[in-house]
Amino acid sequence: MVGLSHMPLEILEDIVDWALFPGVSGVASQIASVNSIWQSIVERTTFQELRLRVEDIPIAMAILWRRPERFSLVRRILFTIVLPQYTAADCTVFESDSDRFRNDLTFSESMRTLLVRLSEWPRTGKTLELQLYAFSPTDGRYLQGNQWIRTSFGPVPGDLLHNRTYGSTLNLYGQIDNLVPAVTKLTFRDDCERYIAASGIQRLFHAFTELKDIDIRLWDFYKHSPDFTRRETRQQMAKALEEMPSSVRSMRFHVKYYPPADQSFRGERLCEGTDEPDPLTLAYRNATQKMTIVDVHGMLGTPELFWPQQVNAANPAPFWSNLKYMELYYHILDPAGEWFFEPDGYGNRRYQADLALHYLPARYTPREDVRPMQNRYTPNMNKMDEFYTALAKAVTNMPRLEYLHAQAITYWSGEVTPFHFFRFESDGKFARATWGGAPPFLPGMDVIKAWHRMAYERSLFLIFRWEETQGFRQ
Repeated sequence: MVGLSHMPLEILEDIVDWALFPGVSGVASQIASVNSIWQSIVERTTFQELRLRVEDIPIAMAILWRRPERFSLVRRILFTIVLPQYTAADCTVFESDSDRFRNDLTFSESMRTLLVRLSEWPRTGKTLELQLYAFSPTDGRYLQGNQWIRTSFGPVPGDLLHNRTYGSTLNLYGQIDNLVPAVTKLTFRDDCERYIAASGIQRLFHAFTELKDIDIRLWDFYKHSPDFTRRETRQQMAKALEEMPSSVRSMRFHVKYYPPADQSFRGERLCEGTDEPDPLTLAYRNATQKMTIVDVHGMLGTPELFWPQQVNAANPAPFWSNLKYMELYYHILDPAGEWFFEPDGYGNRRYQADLALHYLPARYTPREDVRPMQNRYTPNMNKMDEFYTALAKAVTNMPRLEYLHAQAITYWSGEVTPFHFFRFESDGKFARATWGGAPPFLPGMDVIKAWHRMAYERSLFLIFRWEETQGFRQ
């Protein structure tokens, strides 16, 4: 063992990694007891990620405080909130108000306990990510030991599984007085089927004062609720984005929404008048101006994602001083409920009539989703020209932009070959603007002029390209 201690540090770290491989038990403590070097290597690995439930918090904090330097080793905290179980009868219907209230209480109490202890966490100058995950043991996806289990059938006939939480979110009750400057990244995990309410996101933004990165999700799917429910949710999320810590520079934002499966239906109108912007769209555009990296999925398509309808003293032109990377996947429906694309007129007409949403029972399926028929693949030239003119104006005011990808999505899963996309790439001297899809999109002359104007303003040599994609699936 004395010889091992004189090996290069990289080799010692590899030995520890193998010793800590899943399925090898009892070895870590033996290695850590050899000497201070081995203990340091073991702790650097074992403390890198903490997996906690609310009952684990006191023990974990006590272990960390025994040697305060351990705090600087922690890079990620995965906090799992276990919600109440459902009865057999409850498994066959949507969550009731009492179910939601119990879940909200459990979520709120767990988060308050966590925030109190995290407010004691010393600043280390290192990145610290907090990942949040909530589940019920009777969910379609649940944690058993250290392994996540997904089931396609429930414990009782007619179990709705993940559909049980359709339209419900976790509310964070009570005042949050504990500030947590140590956490630099907040993540709502993609594999979690539970969503935090917009008001809860707003409260968490108040607590985590020094965030640099956010990876958050919004439930925007309220077809079984009154129209005002969705509008209020989007307004609340707009307020949350407005109050997001000014330190955030990287933003990943996933909006969970499904347009009508039968595309002969219109979408829901979310803005009062033709000149009134959608609050969430406006807040999103303002938030992106502070970012270096933006990765967004599920926003409604509109030119106002990039540029306001009118620029004046009260509503100045947006400017993205530090933005380098943007990826946007947008729905082909705008906030006024109008489609950006027309029924397919490309060669052999394409349609998709068998779409998996939530596999809702017939009694719960909204009228617009009863007969799925997606056939809108041909761009509406007027709307798309407005979209790309607005985008050109925005890119003009993105002096550090290196890469931008904007892709229309129509399938509910999103896992399809892009039927329409735009990509902008620049190295500071040369730039390329590419339109792709099927059918090919040929922008109007006003759009081309707007992009030439952008190139002139930014002193770029600009090349246009057009690509045609084939098929549906990647």
